[in-house]
Amino acid sequence: MIRILITILVYSFLGWLLCDINPHETYNWYSGIWHGLFFICNWIRSWFGDALYKAEMYTTAYNVFYWIFTIISTIGFVFGGVAAGASEMRR
Repeated sequence: MIRILITILVYSFLGWLLCDINPHETYNWYSGIWHGLFFICNWIRSWFGDALYKAEMYTTAYNVFYWIFTIISTIGFVFGGVAAGASEMRR
């Protein structure tokens, strides 16, 4: 449990450092990849403040890449966390 909490905190810091979303900027496909990869972290950050997990102004390509990488990163986060928790419980 502590490992998951530390992972979320580290990823939230990286999300803030690498892809903090400005609500007044228009984002393109490249940003959609980054924002999708850090979806979980930015989503959790949005619970505790005014952080955004998806840009408000974006291109169509941003939207496509955002959803592709959001799905990939969410599946990786969920199943990666489940696998790590299962291997930790076997010890």
